Amino acid sequence: MQQPSRTSVQNQQQQTSPADWTRGYVAPGFEPVAHAFAAAIQARTALGAACTIIHHGETVVDLQGGWQDKARTQEWQGDDVALIYSLTKGITGMAGAVAVSRGLFAYDEPVADIWPEFAAHGKGAVTVGETLSEQAGLSAIDFSLRLDNLGDEDAICAAIARQKPHWTPGDYAGNHAYTLGWIASELIRRRDPQQRNLGRFVADELVAPLNADVFLGLPENFDRSRIARIEGFGMQDLFIHHSTMPWPLTFKMCLPGTLAFRTLNNPLLLAGPGALDCEDFWRVGQGAAGGIASARGLATLYQAFAEGGAKLGVTPAVMQQLCDGHARPRKGLKDQVLTADMYYSHGFEKPFDEWEYARTRSAFGSFAVGGSLAYADPEDGVAYAWITNQLGTGKWDDPREKIVRDAFYTCLETIA
Repeated sequence: MQQPSRTSVQNQQQQTSPADWTRGYVAPGFEPVAHAFAAAIQARTALGAACTIIHHGETVVDLQGGWQDKARTQEWQGDDVALIYSLTKGITGMAGAVAVSRGLFAYDEPVADIWPEFAAHGKGAVTVGETLSEQAGLSAIDFSLRLDNLGDEDAICAAIARQKPHWTPGDYAGNHAYTLGWIASELIRRRDPQQRNLGRFVADELVAPLNADVFLGLPENFDRSRIARIEGFGMQDLFIHHSTMPWPLTFKMCLPGTLAFRTLNNPLLLAGPGALDCEDFWRVGQGAAGGIASARGLATLYQAFAEGGAKLGVTPAVMQQLCDGHARPRKGLKDQVLTADMYYSHGFEKPFDEWEYARTRSAFGSFAVGGSLAYADPEDGVAYAWITNQLGTGKWDDPREKIVRDAFYTCLETIA
């Protein structure tokens, strides 16, 4: 990642502790982003956070603040990493784009041509693009997920293949909170000459060429002191501290038998998403929710796409597909799990009328439970990553993150 000359930023107000300061750098003209970033740290609405923004190849924002541990003894440093939950989907989407560019499969190819068992229960015509765009109706599976079996991809993928869809594929989309990662891994493994799973493919084909701090499966030799630990929430917090989470989703997540409960709890998350921040989950490298990354690492990956994907061998045709977006579901954008509109596309989320997270609709990225967001906007030349280790209870546009993004775009318009 390019490291240009920048302006050092450190909050000059009286503080109770050095860890209340904003650390890092911004390019001249982007000082308001540092002030916006510091607001959540100063107000203690974020335990800790990090943000990296690259614009036309120049790193204009690289900030960290707050604490990386619940005991508030260790300051968040620039190379610290954290569990990034559904930001992992964007990494999986990038891996899919690389795989398509290499000719391993095509977005319009039926999954069953690659994975014959997948055809069960009328899924024979479902395409790779539909599946990676979360339209296959496989958000929940009849398989009890536990920390001790999440690494058994053979058993889980067999369950996915025999699963009856929860809606007619292509009619709707719905958050494939875990299954997206296993599906992508199986597609890559079956067509890759080396039979690599998703985690190995990401490490070899995305992370190594860019030297990015991003992991799908944390290595044994990784320095665990660099991991910012998650401060999560329990189910009761969705009611007590309700913000922008749709009320229908909040209730359905508590009702066994609903699609939301089966997708999001199964029964792994009954203790809340913070329970996933543990060694067993870090090691598995679950491809929809188990990534470990720094904000710098995520921005580095997205920068490769913001500048056209050539560094990773992504073809112009595939880049155009990512920018244009996959065909929307036939019956509208309402997510059958989250109960709100979402536009899923090729492993990413795209901007749409209700959520214009970037200035252009060429953008693609992902948001995560708790408020984190990362994306590329090729038309605007932007790669953006904001992550936190204190999970909020909204859906998207977490106020701690959005104030930073808004400040960045205001600066862009000012200096243009």
